[in-house]
Amino acid sequence: MGLEIKENILLAPYTIYKIGGPAKFFTEVTNAGELKEALEFAAQKKIPFFILGGGSNVLISDRGFDGLIVRMAGGDIKTDGQRLGADAGAIMVRAVNEAARAGLAGFEWAAGIPGTIGGSVRGNSGCFGGEMKDVVESVGIFDVNNAKSFELKNADCNFGYRDSVFKKRPEWIIVSVVFKLQKGDPAEIQKKIEKIQKERNEKQDIGTKSSGCIFKNISWQRKDINKEKLIRRLPELENFRDKPNIPASLLIDRAGLRGYRIGNARISEKHANFFINDGNALAEDIIKLINVAKDTVKKKFGIVLEEEIRYVGF
Repeated sequence: MGLEIKENILLAPYTIYKIGGPAKFFTEVTNAGELKEALEFAAQKKIPFFILGGGSNVLISDRGFDGLIVRMAGGDIKTDGQRLGADAGAIMVRAVNEAARAGLAGFEWAAGIPGTIGGSVRGNSGCFGGEMKDVVESVGIFDVNNAKSFELKNADCNFGYRDSVFKKRPEWIIVSVVFKLQKGDPAEIQKKIEKIQKERNEKQDIGTKSSGCIFKNISWQRKDINKEKLIRRLPELENFRDKPNIPASLLIDRAGLRGYRIGNARISEKHANFFINDGNALAEDIIKLINVAKDTVKKKFGIVLEEEIRYVGF
């Protein structure tokens, strides 16, 4: 086997949280061929595997992962006309900047989103009025069960709020993505990117040891949501009446949890849906914070918060 498989590799350095114990086995891949080789190794060893991207939006157990961690690392980004193609391991900010340099508009909203292309498509990441579903044309897939590659068009990805078919079909691993964008003025695109980055820095804890938003925002369409009753309980939700979602950060804040701390983990004072590792926080500390937030919001507003973060090794 040409692929390098390492043993007992600490995972904390590979996550934005800087939290996580060792992986029994660890490897990095950049293409479908290497991915296939890595998964064959896991099958031979009869061990579980987990695909890791940029390490955002994940919380890894302090005990680590008793299987194979496959890290999608690096990858190419190319432009062709109005299309931008990127390997799954390419970092989001690189793709945004490449689009800007090529004079391709429509991807500026993604400036500042952490992590990789593959992870962002899997979770249909979004902010500032845009989502991955708005710009994805097709996705290159490796099917673990059949050891074959194929392509999915946007309509077949079943994109929803922080959701996609890839969450329901874990055997389909994203290896590449083609985006369809629009021609624009590079200078204007860059100005928009800088404006969005500035706004993110003002509102969110960018650059901290945080995984991004812990919880999904709450859809007004959920069956357990009584809009009028909830607005009476929390009048400022009137401002969100005509919007699709209630910000989870607002509920956590109004539940009195802004700045709440357990050990070296705390809920951000700037954005209450960001839970920050202030030093040497354990995964256990983050889990306790998550449970406090869920319990308190449920008791105060009758709403069950749903995690956006992924748990690994628990």
